[in-house]
Amino acid sequence: MSKEIINRVHLETLSFSDLSKLADDYGIDVPDDLDRRFLIAEILELAEESEKINDDMKISSETADENDSLPKNYNETQISCILRNPAWLFVFWNISEADSLMLKALKDYELKIRVCSLKSPEDSIPQEAFEIQATNDVQEQSVLLPSGIKYVKVELVYTTASNGKVLAMSPVIAIPQGSELVNDYKKGLDQHFDEIIKLSGIEKVLNHQYTMHRHSFS
Repeated sequence: MSKEIINRVHLETLSFSDLSKLADDYGIDVPDDLDRRFLIAEILELAEESEKINDDMKISSETADENDSLPKNYNETQISCILRNPAWLFVFWNISEADSLMLKALKDYELKIRVCSLKSPEDSIPQEAFEIQATNDVQEQSVLLPSGIKYVKVELVYTTASNGKVLAMSPVIAIPQGSELVNDYKKGLDQHFDEIIKLSGIEKVLNHQYTMHRHSFS
């Protein structure tokens, strides 16, 4: 039986299904929506740390030429986002060489991050959207989300004086929904709690939360 080579160049040639099977051999739990780049990075990390190598598997160092040192997916225009907490979204993106040259040829353009809120993950048209200016030399941005959003996706777009285009779109992310009791609490206003609930000290907890952390979740 031929030995399987585990390096980044080889992993980039595998389908997501094959990567999932290989990840299962290393005990990696693979969600259906896991980013392909993260899955490859996890497999490489565990393969390199493994002290025992199966007879049917060999870990080899990458010997690609300098021009081929990066896998092809790094030369794709992509945007992804990770929810840091219910209020903050971390957005990161990559622009392919072809799109980068196209944008430079435009000269007068603006690169923006469009944050779209959705009623359901299947919606193609956002309920609301707002845009954030992106700088050309940065590929990441932290975004403060408005309250009340249930689902969100981000788009990498460019605009000129005459037109605009979506370069890439992230998967839809569900925003955890907090208790209305916490979200609607306002210090100094009368709050109606059942007597048995008051015994838990909920008023003190909510007052402390509002005083110390309201700026992070409002």
